[in-house]
Amino acid sequence: MRYVILGLIQGLTEFLPVSSSSHLIISQNLLGVEITGIAFDIFVHLGTSLAVVLWFKQELIEIIVSFFKSIFKLNNWDNFSNYLKEDSYCKFAWLLVISTIPAALIGYFFQDILEQTFQNFYFIAAMLIITGLCLVLTDRFFTQNYRIIEELNFVDALLIGLAQALAIIPGISRSGFTIMMSLGRGLERNLAAKYSFILSVPIIIGASLYKCKEIFQLNINIFILLISGFIAFISGYLAIGFFIKILTSHKLRFFGYYLWVFAALIFFIKIKN
Repeated sequence: MRYVILGLIQGLTEFLPVSSSSHLIISQNLLGVEITGIAFDIFVHLGTSLAVVLWFKQELIEIIVSFFKSIFKLNNWDNFSNYLKEDSYCKFAWLLVISTIPAALIGYFFQDILEQTFQNFYFIAAMLIITGLCLVLTDRFFTQNYRIIEELNFVDALLIGLAQALAIIPGISRSGFTIMMSLGRGLERNLAAKYSFILSVPIIIGASLYKCKEIFQLNINIFILLISGFIAFISGYLAIGFFIKILTSHKLRFFGYYLWVFAALIFFIKIKN
């Protein structure tokens, strides 16, 4: 039952800008669940990744098809450049590739260092406060959103990718920071959510494949893992639609207020213990 609750928490918080990793860490502590490494965290992330695939299935099919078509044009730069301009899904695909690189590199080279921060609750609470502040400021200053995804360039994609890379730190929200950067670059709010959610798929699947050996080393019934992943999938799917509505109504700041309360609660629990 405890793992089912963790799956539910992962699904609800992955797409809300509240840092799913911090919620999982704190919840595991409160529920008395000991997880070896970050394998369980990655497993339930697969459930939420599948939720994105289902929600944006048509766009993902077009993106994948256009991407592989463009691969065969790389031997001729003029053909590739023209295809990039003519096919919006091809442009989308290569923007996603650029945005994925920073998090992939940082996750690979600094994994051991980053995992140590998962045990420091004071550090996590401080990062939640920073995330909350960024959300409040985003609502206040990033209000001019007019660009479509096809108007983004590779510099925009790299900056969004760097924002995603920062979210490897527990307490920093991946969806919050990537959407904040997207809005800062002028991307329309509904499209900022789409870009952020689809961007999560390659990095989550890549990390899961890299760490899959740890999943099967866990002393946990595989059935429990599957149930937890399924719960994360269902709750994640519902959270996507909910958050898109919140984002388009310019109410990110309320998540910021929530994170400040959550951070204060962590400080209180830690000091009391």
